[in-house]
Amino acid sequence: MPVVFENATNLTNNDQDSVYGQVAAWDSRVYVIWQDSVSGRNYDIFIIRSVDNGTTFGEPLNLSKNPGFSEHPQLSASGSSVYAVWADNTPGNREVLFSRSADNGTSFSEALNLSNDPSDSHNQEMAAFGDNVYVIWLDRDEQENTSILFRASSDGGATFDETISIGGQASVGSFPKVTAYRDDVYVAWNVIGKGTNDGLYFAKSSDRGSTFGNDTILGEEISGESQVAAYNGTVFVVSGGLHSAEVNGLFFIKSVDGGETFADPVMIDAGGQFVNPLNVEIASDDPNVAYVVGQVFSGGNEEILLLPVSGSNATGVVNLSKNEKISECPSIAMAGDNIYVVWEDLTPGNHEVLYAKGTKT
Repeated sequence: MPVVFENATNLTNNDQDSVYGQVAAWDSRVYVIWQDSVSGRNYDIFIIRSVDNGTTFGEPLNLSKNPGFSEHPQLSASGSSVYAVWADNTPGNREVLFSRSADNGTSFSEALNLSNDPSDSHNQEMAAFGDNVYVIWLDRDEQENTSILFRASSDGGATFDETISIGGQASVGSFPKVTAYRDDVYVAWNVIGKGTNDGLYFAKSSDRGSTFGNDTILGEEISGESQVAAYNGTVFVVSGGLHSAEVNGLFFIKSVDGGETFADPVMIDAGGQFVNPLNVEIASDDPNVAYVVGQVFSGGNEEILLLPVSGSNATGVVNLSKNEKISECPSIAMAGDNIYVVWEDLTPGNHEVLYAKGTKT
């Protein structure tokens, strides 16, 4: 479906280093989270919200406010609840911290340490459906042993079940991803640098994250950073490139039976416009249409491109950043007929979080 976007605006607009913006939306409320440099190069996690479909935003709220390095926040929203996770070395090593709001983002709880182990816990992601909250991350010990770890909450993040390990393969370059629809939880991750075990992996839970089936490899030649989205019984998995593993386009993989089986991967390059997309993100509220954003080298510069995919075909590319400097690390969310995209951009003179709102027509 065609989407008309407004011009990008600067959400952070300060003299700090504002990076790694992420967006979530529910009804008329839009939330944007990012990490912002304070006290030199230390970073804290900030969040702002809009209650008018992303037209205006309130003042930022500092969620971490601690002496450590807080990084790579993730965000989910469901009803009046908003959930945030990030990696933080304040406990002494990198841990996955979690905070929740039960009042539409007006206030947030004290951060909870979800990983709470001596390993390096990072590359965290999160999904929410109803009162169910799912957090996944990569754990790496001093011997470089890696695993994909997962925790679930069924009470809106008030408490979490015990940590479980998913899949038999992981690498130091794995980026685990998670999404959920009703009782089903879908996980995808890449494995790179392990030879014959490299590839794109997938696992599914049908009981709200209590147990997972065996992991399935969706593509042995696909080892870039992936993303996953689900709507009803349709599951979309996409994979882009890495700086160390360039690809000719977007790998697009689809299941129409709730992740039980998948069609063969399709390479989409949109006529050469969507080559080696980095940091890909996907959103969908339609079993036949998905929207992908990626960081793509275009016109001599890194730009943020939106790729609508209908069936398994690209329907056009929209350049959302279209500016002079590097634009990177996009995030996408949908609510109603609106699509919201944020990204990190150097064009203002320092790293800022830019934002564009689109409307399906």
